[in-house]
Amino acid sequence: MKIEQAHIDQIRKQFAELQSKEDLVKLLSDAKNMLYGEECKPVQLKSLTYYANPTLCKKRYQTFTIKKKSGADRTIHAPVKGLKSILRSLNFVLQCVYEPHEAATGFVLEKSIVDNAKKHVGHHYVLNMDLKDFFHSFDRNRVKMGFMYEPFNLNGDKEPLAFLLASLCTHPFEVDGEEKTVLPQGSPTSPTLTNILCKKLDRRLTGLANRFGATYTRYADDITFSSPHNIYTDEAFNNELKRIIEDDQKLVINPKKTRLQKAGYRQEATGLIVNDKVNVRRRYNKQIRMWLYYWEKYGYEKAEQIFKRDYIADKGHVKKMNARLINVLDGKLEFLKMVKGAEDGTYKKLKIRHNKLLINLDLNKPKIDEHTTKVILSSNEKEVLHDPTFVVNQLKKFTSDPILKWTTHFWDIPQETDSDGHSLRGIEDHFTAVNSRFDEFVVIKKYNNNLWWKVIYPFIFQNKLSEKNNTEIPFKWGEYDLKVGWQYPKLITEWTKNNYDNLPPALKKTPFEMPIPKEFITDGANRKYQELFGKEIRYFGDIIQLFKREIEFREETKDFYYEVKSLAKQEISEFSVNGLESLKEFFFFTYTAPVLKAIRRIFRMIQTRTEHREVIIECKKFTDLSFIELRIIHKNSVSNRDSEDNKITNPSGDLLEVVKNLISICDFEIESSFKDGKFRITYLSPDTKVIKHNNQYHLRPLKQSLDSIYGFTYVLKFPI
Repeated sequence: MKIEQAHIDQIRKQFAELQSKEDLVKLLSDAKNMLYGEECKPVQLKSLTYYANPTLCKKRYQTFTIKKKSGADRTIHAPVKGLKSILRSLNFVLQCVYEPHEAATGFVLEKSIVDNAKKHVGHHYVLNMDLKDFFHSFDRNRVKMGFMYEPFNLNGDKEPLAFLLASLCTHPFEVDGEEKTVLPQGSPTSPTLTNILCKKLDRRLTGLANRFGATYTRYADDITFSSPHNIYTDEAFNNELKRIIEDDQKLVINPKKTRLQKAGYRQEATGLIVNDKVNVRRRYNKQIRMWLYYWEKYGYEKAEQIFKRDYIADKGHVKKMNARLINVLDGKLEFLKMVKGAEDGTYKKLKIRHNKLLINLDLNKPKIDEHTTKVILSSNEKEVLHDPTFVVNQLKKFTSDPILKWTTHFWDIPQETDSDGHSLRGIEDHFTAVNSRFDEFVVIKKYNNNLWWKVIYPFIFQNKLSEKNNTEIPFKWGEYDLKVGWQYPKLITEWTKNNYDNLPPALKKTPFEMPIPKEFITDGANRKYQELFGKEIRYFGDIIQLFKREIEFREETKDFYYEVKSLAKQEISEFSVNGLESLKEFFFFTYTAPVLKAIRRIFRMIQTRTEHREVIIECKKFTDLSFIELRIIHKNSVSNRDSEDNKITNPSGDLLEVVKNLISICDFEIESSFKDGKFRITYLSPDTKVIKHNNQYHLRPLKQSLDSIYGFTYVLKFPI
């Protein structure tokens, strides 16, 4: 959910009015809803008090280690699920209430290592320092005192709340052979709390830097000073620096990680070069070029083999070896873009090369084994068009087209003409303008017949009943068989003439405000509208809301998330389904009904294979390639067939139904370990040929070898 200033203001107001644990529970529950949506379970008082007491809840944290770049172990303490949920909500509250010092750049909203590095560009001297055991330097009493001071002010009668919050955010650990109740490294609130507790440190070190003509920033435990002159041999500077950090703030400087960098040599701040501009190391760009070259020269399969060999040698001591070249390159290019900017020449050249390779890979062009059955079109055969991008661009016109947008966007009153020049003087003028778009819209039926005849045509253009075999076909449209559209029956026309056309501006009512007789509304439509908005359909504007759901997974109601979640609950409730929450941030134009039918079929296919009961949902937006990729992974599940089996190359049953539903909706492929190897089988892509013969669909799927598979995977790629 997008966090707005109104949310922040509400959190600050509620925090200032805190008087009791019950108030705190309400605040955390409201914050949770702002973060994740209204469906979230509220925080319970008993959970709050339970997790705040380490003697009651002894297993509040799970401990594990990860490798540092040096190869040494870093110990991480991660809160258990229930505590983590509370701490995430609390962290959001802390970020709303507290504004960090401007010198703090780590774990601060809308700041990154780039913002930190920019402060130190072009200086003759750059000093890097590290604070030892940073998180463990802040004990429960220090955290409690932080909550008692501004801006939290939990003092006096509110002091028990400060102790409760401090107890939630700290935990007893063994530190240097002694048990201490300190901030865990791995808790959602720890980074934010260190910024809160280091504000005095940041203020004093900023004052020290100003006194000596230097610049100071802090990224978590990483401190950087830069200056035009060498002040770092000045005894007064060094003594005051040590006094502020160690004597005054009770933190410890790590001498092994203190280094002074002079002009003429490489200067870094938070891992980025700052000599003349913020930049990455030369080796970073060189490595990207090298891997792109291997991919271009040898194809993806061979390039990934070389990549894994180099990656193990370079990162094997700190990272798992399930990394893939395609993912690592994507991450490296995104980081390069963040550092150098989207318009940087080096980034743009590398990105263009990467995009070309990705497109070829997605179309399965390098080293492809095709199913080569020759298809000759006869009189009763036709090629089915698959172009999801064309369909999406047509649907977007309901937002961008200066005429069609008024079929889905509320009319302004008393304005007579909108900014695009489209007349709103009367309903007849409106229909004349809308009908002028018919010829360019009717083309949709060549790509998706149902989208045209079942949704767009009846709701937007139809003005009389259709006939078949001299029999009138009852009017209805959409998933819920609604019986009223813009032009049929004549309800909208007559009502709008009386309530909009012939009235002065002060009395005008738009068609959106027209009451709808109950006989035009089906029970299914009412149930869906109540589910979405908590009320029954009453006005034509409510009908329009349901039309918009037919052509778009909408942001306001998080349709994509809730619809897929509902399907998972219906079809694979006995499975563990992970990753659904990630769908909340995705919204896009598409014909939604067949998408949901396809996903239901996929879940039903998964449901028949119960030997593995974990499903992973992954969704990612590829902005530069203009698509959203949904991956449904049946973890550890494999195919019991060869990749050349007729059931794979000529799908039938549920798999064929998935493909049929997704033609001109999105690209579709599967990935699996088959008896003869690991492959990606692409059924729908811009290269795909689909032949319809006597109402039977015949495909020519493309096949590509893969190195690793996590389970039988269904991949849907939606253009945006």
